[in-house]
Amino acid sequence: MIRGSRASATLVVAVYAALSFVYLGWRLIHHPGRDLVGYNTQKDPEAFLWSFAWWPHAIASWTNPFVTHAIYAPVGIDLAWTTSVPALAIVFSPVTVVFGPAVAYNLAAVLLPVASAWTAFLLCRSLTGSTWASLIGGYLFGFSSFTLGHEYGGDLNLIGSFLVPLIALVLVKHVRGELGRKALTWRLGFLLGLEFWISTEIVATVTVVLLFAVAIGLVLLPSSRRRLAHATLPITGAFTIAAVLAAPLIYYTWVGARPPGYGTGPPADLLNLIVPTQLIALGGSTFAHVSSAFIPYNDYERDSYLGIPAIAILILLGIRHRRSAGVQFLFAMLGIAIVLASGHAFYVDGRRLIWAPWKLVENLSLFNDLQPQRFILYASLASAVAVALWIATTKGRFFAQPVILPLCAVASLVPAVTSINWTGHPLRVPFFTQGIYRACVPKGETLVIFPFARWGDSMLWQAESGFWFTIAEGNMGRDNYPPAFYYDPLAARLQFQVTNTARLSTSELRSFVRSHRVDRIVSASFWPTEEDLGPIAPATSIGSVAVAPACGLPPLAHATG
Repeated sequence: MIRGSRASATLVVAVYAALSFVYLGWRLIHHPGRDLVGYNTQKDPEAFLWSFAWWPHAIASWTNPFVTHAIYAPVGIDLAWTTSVPALAIVFSPVTVVFGPAVAYNLAAVLLPVASAWTAFLLCRSLTGSTWASLIGGYLFGFSSFTLGHEYGGDLNLIGSFLVPLIALVLVKHVRGELGRKALTWRLGFLLGLEFWISTEIVATVTVVLLFAVAIGLVLLPSSRRRLAHATLPITGAFTIAAVLAAPLIYYTWVGARPPGYGTGPPADLLNLIVPTQLIALGGSTFAHVSSAFIPYNDYERDSYLGIPAIAILILLGIRHRRSAGVQFLFAMLGIAIVLASGHAFYVDGRRLIWAPWKLVENLSLFNDLQPQRFILYASLASAVAVALWIATTKGRFFAQPVILPLCAVASLVPAVTSINWTGHPLRVPFFTQGIYRACVPKGETLVIFPFARWGDSMLWQAESGFWFTIAEGNMGRDNYPPAFYYDPLAARLQFQVTNTARLSTSELRSFVRSHRVDRIVSASFWPTEEDLGPIAPATSIGSVAVAPACGLPPLAHATG
């Protein structure tokens, strides 16, 4: 029986891996380090790719990995306030060292949905005992609209949600009496501690959801009230263990400067629960005119779609098992997650209907840093478990369990891999790809590279150079800027204005160079050109970039004193 269970589990992982490869990996097979999954105008993948290179580099060179001056020179940045995914960077470090950070990032982007689907499968199988039902449930979570949206956006910190089902599984086992208090404390503590090193954002949201789960369980699960009540102390102990495991991150978050761009993000649009975006193959393009009106500003934040077949299954489950305490609990958690994800107000088709409960806490400390839209992750998990439960408890017409409707639920979440490009091609210039910089830029110099920061690929080039140079710019996320950089008017113009309008005068560029202690300017953009750089320092064109001062000349820092 155990062997059969292991064999079926291995087959399930293979199925999830094959699907992820078909969805995301096949575009990378010939050049796994050239294109990047989720690379688009926001260039978010480069922050994670950079982190994949930074953590092993910093550890190997005995450098403090939590604070870096390799970017945003000279002020640097506290990485505890960014999405630097240190756990993932360390796990994939062998791939980074051998094949480079781009390959490691792509491998993580392809494998993380598999890991999430697998852990959701384990949760569903523990609750249902059915491999078929759990296979479907695992898929619906691992390849949910939430996951697919953030795959498109390249957000590894959010795709890396595979520990969430395991946290739920540990609690389920305790409530069943399969885990004692000590086992609950240590296992939950380890999972939460590990999640800290992947995504502090998920730790924050899972904490809120845990509080609601215990409270709702005490009301709706009378047979489990005693064990839930007695779980309070072990759960508190688990968070203590997690805090110890994540102590360095917590310390540098405490002493570091909070980025001024942090704040509450956009809410979920309730219509998105039943209307897909263009990232979904079935119906996505058909309803693009509808989904374009949803409140979140881009498709990878419009990630609330559960799928019409899954919603139909939820209705059937609710009708058939309306008196089941477990089903009532699942529906309560689903509703709570949707309410939380709605943020400060309920929106339908882009129109505000009425204020939502989040408005009461959105300005309070800690809550004002949470993105309410992220709670849709837990709606996806509750929905996936509910679908698996319906499959396991329903007799099929042709098979022992339903097949057609579950397969429709899977089909409704297949990404639009033929009409949407899920990978992008960063700019590659010979100056960096062919190693010309090594002969032109002395090791350790500070560069300012154009296109600037998030408009270009300077962090990619730096990461692939093995941190040969530092840069007076950075792109660790839309809101993750060091205060000194954020409030620098010249840096802000370059960072926030679109590339074709963010131009400085010669005197302004000279002022930026001096204040950020730049040694050399490198431009792969239409501005500044070699002629634009001439008044600042003798410039030359080499390897498809303009460099000033030209190769072999003293750096600007020396020339300006």
